Amino acid sequence: MKWIIYFLLIFNIGFAAWHFRGLDTREDGATGVIDVRNESQLILLAEYYQQQKQKKLNQSLGGKLCYSLGPFSNKAESEKTQILLKQHNLETKQLRLRDTSRSGFWVILPASESRAAANKHIKQLKKLKVNDYFLVATGSHENAVSLGVYSQKKLARRRVDEMIRLGFIPRMESVALPRKVYWLNWYKNSKIQINDEIIANIKKQYPHVSRIERSCK
Repeated sequence: MKWIIYFLLIFNIGFAAWHFRGLDTREDGATGVIDVRNESQLILLAEYYQQQKQKKLNQSLGGKLCYSLGPFSNKAESEKTQILLKQHNLETKQLRLRDTSRSGFWVILPASESRAAANKHIKQLKKLKVNDYFLVATGSHENAVSLGVYSQKKLARRRVDEMIRLGFIPRMESVALPRKVYWLNWYKNSKIQINDEIIANIKKQYPHVSRIERSCK
């Protein structure tokens, strides 16, 4: 009797092995099979999507991501902060960039029809002892006379009023005021980072400074 039981048990095991071996493990629409034998390959689905999102972001920004602290208005401020961060074991790279976010106000005498007509304005300004002007020789304002660029509108308005009293008809235009600024960069994935308290202390000294993410340069 027990031999019959052994026979049935062996038969069932053999049948099961044959059955599962013949199954097609690929489901409709599946793009691949995950090997579950290596547990280290298993990650949470949310973590996977986060990694893919970060990867796409890195590619769109041209590579690795960096933290960037700035802008500092001059090199001395940047270097002073760089030394402070180094005391916290954070190595940074200094970048000099061109900032065109500020606006100014340009006071001009509109372009004349010819260089000769523009020179007549110049002679009148000299005769009236007006300083700080120059002739625009090229570009869209060729043959105009520049009377100064001002960072504050009230100063530009004062210059306009002065020219009107002297018999001129000046114009005021909004223009960009480019300037050189400095930033400190370090890798976002660096093991050494600085906490919010250090950033807050830096902002007390330089209120216009902030930390942003950007493509590493």
